[in-house]
Amino acid sequence: MIEPATLNVRVTAQGMTARYEYDLRVGSTVGESPPLEMEYTVEVDPELVKGCRARIDAALTKAADAQSVPEPGLVKELARWGKLLYDQLFPRVQGNAAELVTRLHASTGPVLVRTNEQEVPWELLHDGRDFLGLRHDLGRRLVGKRPVVGGRSISRVGRALIVGDTIGDLPSAREEVAKVAAWLGGRGIECKVLLGHEATVLDVVTELASDETPYDLFHFCGHVATGDGTTGLMMHGRQLLGAVALQTLSSCGAPPVAFINGCASAGGGEVASMCMSFMSLGAKTVVGTRTEVADEGAWQFAAEFYGRLLAGEPAGAGVRAARAALRERPDAAWASFILYGDPAVGITKDETTESPQLPEPHDEDLMIALAPDARQLMQRVYESAADRGGVASVDLLQGLLGEEDIRRRIEGSIGADAMEALDQVIDQVLRPPSRADGDSAADGDSGTDEDGSSTGTGLGGVLSDTVNRVFTEAATRVAADGRSTITTADITAAFVAVGGGVSARLLELCGVPLARLLPDESTLDPSSLDPSSLDPSSLDPITPGQDTLEDDSPALPRDPAPPNGDERLPMDDLSRSAVGIVRLANLLADGRGEVISTYTLLLAFGAMGSEVLRRGMHEQGTTGERAFRQLSGMLTPRRRDLSPRVHDVLDQARRRSAAGRTSSGRVGEAAILLALLEDEESSARELMRKLGIDPEQLIQALGRAH
Repeated sequence: MIEPATLNVRVTAQGMTARYEYDLRVGSTVGESPPLEMEYTVEVDPELVKGCRARIDAALTKAADAQSVPEPGLVKELARWGKLLYDQLFPRVQGNAAELVTRLHASTGPVLVRTNEQEVPWELLHDGRDFLGLRHDLGRRLVGKRPVVGGRSISRVGRALIVGDTIGDLPSAREEVAKVAAWLGGRGIECKVLLGHEATVLDVVTELASDETPYDLFHFCGHVATGDGTTGLMMHGRQLLGAVALQTLSSCGAPPVAFINGCASAGGGEVASMCMSFMSLGAKTVVGTRTEVADEGAWQFAAEFYGRLLAGEPAGAGVRAARAALRERPDAAWASFILYGDPAVGITKDETTESPQLPEPHDEDLMIALAPDARQLMQRVYESAADRGGVASVDLLQGLLGEEDIRRRIEGSIGADAMEALDQVIDQVLRPPSRADGDSAADGDSGTDEDGSSTGTGLGGVLSDTVNRVFTEAATRVAADGRSTITTADITAAFVAVGGGVSARLLELCGVPLARLLPDESTLDPSSLDPSSLDPSSLDPITPGQDTLEDDSPALPRDPAPPNGDERLPMDDLSRSAVGIVRLANLLADGRGEVISTYTLLLAFGAMGSEVLRRGMHEQGTTGERAFRQLSGMLTPRRRDLSPRVHDVLDQARRRSAAGRTSSGRVGEAAILLALLEDEESSARELMRKLGIDPEQLIQALGRAH
């Protein structure tokens, strides 16, 4: 084992400047001679340090804002301020600082920064080649006057306490809780989830202080706030869980691993950060955030870090790998996370965490419980798959087809004969392979599921990756809706949303679209839909001339024949936005070979982001806001739905807007049209020519308007 190189940094104020005293202990193999010690002293301008950090934090905050346009030069900007700060802290013109830089460059192992100063973003210092947080497995250890609890070491993560959305205003935090709980639970880790009113200061402290069944990991996503001189995690009722409340853990110690995803949870200042509070109570590894992090970026970072940690890698290597994996994300999530603790410390790899596992459906400790109908479904699935030792996506499909309403709907669509053929295909896939005489049945040979997991006896009682993704998706939906149990409908919708794996191909062979597993639109609960995956072509057909949604308004007299016949619908009296909505509804209906129904017209209102509809729905509170987000996102295409040229057009439009060519910073119509027409090989230019329009003159006109 290689000890980390330790960079001791002691900062003292000295009039208009600050004195930085460095002591670099070079890492060595444990048991060998003590590492070399050498001291360096540098005078630093504290205002310049604060200014650089402020610019870095501002850039990260802007990048994390979902409403802002990602900055294409963000990494370059971070490198600029990081290099300026590096040169200020390690100037080559003062004393022997150049030697310190040389020795720091020569260090290839983990680096621990031990300091009484929290202002410097050490991870984002740039030495001219790369950021220190990407060059080294970097960790911090704060030096303070408070007593420190020794804490405990662990060889595996067995229990996790996950707390989030404590005051009910962060649906994204609720989603993160569900994803983290499902991810950890799928790896055999017992998870306790506290959301909303369940997450009071008393409840959280009571859980953490339990010495009978102590937690090995604590994950928090929510607000971090300061009030009356106290910094703390905001719990239900806006109570702060701070250092004073946490001192209750002094006898048992904090969980060895803590992950604090909150706004500025790792921030400095005179008030000790929450990361410092957990470290002083014995936590070995604490990950916090410098600034607020985008929701998806935070979850991906946590998954990357936890995956490395559970696989036996040191904490520093796990954080560094997570940074590298997320480096290309426009939200710059990689740059906000900070590791507190020895970067060389980790947990011993435990073989029981190798195979993803979800608790049995009768397990009362399932992180989001199964409703009775879902419990019965999964019991049948487990019993059917018992001989094969695990559950693959085809097993889950067979279980879903055993649900009376799903089976009746599909059989009514494809006929009894085709339904029987589908049953036979599934039985054939799930049937154990025949063996030649003399082959041992105990060899463990098996086929493989579409997701790479074994579908035969080699599964060992685990769920395949596809089935795990189904439960993660279902748990996310349930948490986002504020519900506490997963139903069969949730499992079905999640199965469709994740693509069904090889099961989708089996259905296609028998003429059954995957979306057929969902109820008809007339009975479909919009709250169960995945807006990003809903495609007009995947919707069940609607009989032309019939509306799919119930209309409780009094019936109006109708003409025996369509009032306009084959003529164009007069729309001179409609507003520009209303015309756009009606035309979009016509495109949707035409693509499905039907007339415009009230369902399709409402879908068009949502897709166009109707402000009138938004205001009306938002009056119904959280339910209305969530419903509008789902409705407005239903027709949002996936990246695969766009041609490479269209991807290039949108990228060019974003770069144009980001370069300051628009006042709002958003990508407008003119920016997209300009990028569209500037591509000389695009079919869009050819269309303009066929319409008698000179593309170059149009580009000039759009440029003036833009």
